[in-house]
Amino acid sequence: MPERIEELLRSLAPDAERVALEDSASVRRRGDQRSRQQVLGGVLAGVAILVGVAGAGGLVGDRKAADIPADPTPSVTTSVTDDVALSAEPFVRPADLAGLGGYDGIGPFIDADQEPVVTAPECRVRPAGWGATEVRATRFYQDGSEARVYEYVLRFADTAAARAAVDRVGSDLAGCVPVDPANGEVSMRPAGPVDGFPAARRVSRTFVPSVASEPSYIEAAAARRGLVLVVLDWSASANPAETTTGWVWTAGRLQSALDRATG
Repeated sequence: MPERIEELLRSLAPDAERVALEDSASVRRRGDQRSRQQVLGGVLAGVAILVGVAGAGGLVGDRKAADIPADPTPSVTTSVTDDVALSAEPFVRPADLAGLGGYDGIGPFIDADQEPVVTAPECRVRPAGWGATEVRATRFYQDGSEARVYEYVLRFADTAAARAAVDRVGSDLAGCVPVDPANGEVSMRPAGPVDGFPAARRVSRTFVPSVASEPSYIEAAAARRGLVLVVLDWSASANPAETTTGWVWTAGRLQSALDRATG
């Protein structure tokens, strides 16, 4: 076996002599160049990977952004303006009941500091049954006259209920027991808006008996601010406005009443 290996080496010797071998410096230069190429190739490969990942992340991010629905518009049942509370002293003052025609000469109205008592046969508004969550009431009287003023201040749970209650001022009076024509004549001004006050309604009812007796005049109005409703009820033998078209509960008086109730 050793002889055959020696013979093989001798046969290859001429070919080896014909191949020019590089010196050591050339070999080192080729090794350094190969190393730099390998490093550069590795860096480029890393950059390509990072770019690919970033691109994929961008696409995924865009898709997620497109899939997220827009924030829904919140449904609000009670706005800041609607959410008003009742004041500690929500009723009108006796001085607010001035300017009532001939009744001014009789004397001031007095707050009885008592809730009105409305009996079944009476044709009056009954706000205590309108579904409010809070109800406060008082009555005013005048020494020397039959005039009475009932005031109710209501607060409702939601705006829809408060709006619907404004119209009750008309339906309550319209639902009074009919009067026999033999006993007298009833005339009504149906519930309608108050000029300059969109969130208000008022109604009146006049009864003139056929026998010698005093007539009666009832006027009721309701005005709303947010969840709060003020109801004012006047009853006497006459309309203090002293005209068939005048009103006791003007926009100014209703506005003042609401300011008292929510101020």
